[in-house]
Amino acid sequence: MATLSGSTGDEDLDMEGRASLVEQSLAQLQAAYDQALRDEVRQPVIFLIDCEDPLGSQLARQWEGDDAVDGAILANTGQAASGSDEETFTTTLVRALPFGECQREVPQLFPYLNGSFAQPPHDGFLVVVISYGGAATFTAPFRQGRFSR
Repeated sequence: MATLSGSTGDEDLDMEGRASLVEQSLAQLQAAYDQALRDEVRQPVIFLIDCEDPLGSQLARQWEGDDAVDGAILANTGQAASGSDEETFTTTLVRALPFGECQREVPQLFPYLNGSFAQPPHDGFLVVVISYGGAATFTAPFRQGRFSR
């Protein structure tokens, strides 16, 4: 299992790692977006949180609780150890929140993401990735395709 937790110390490598995590999780992100629309979340922003990253773990534990996060990590580790054909990278939590709420709260936690919340993207949906010791935003396509930074 490849570990994604913590910063590499190189901002470019950290960003590439976050982009790779989005790419690997694209189907899951799109499913979460579709579910958020069914749940009537206004302009959903999808959070992709690396539960094995120190920063991501803190947020995941606040949202889901220690037992849920520890159980998910243990299950993911067990899947990797069992020799599953499916490559397992890291344990993630995916959650949708309304754009307006994110616009107010995310820049308080990550001031460097403020510009990402000026307005929702028109060509996809916003994804906030918390991994590699920090956060970044990406625009994911509504359907299968490539995402953009």
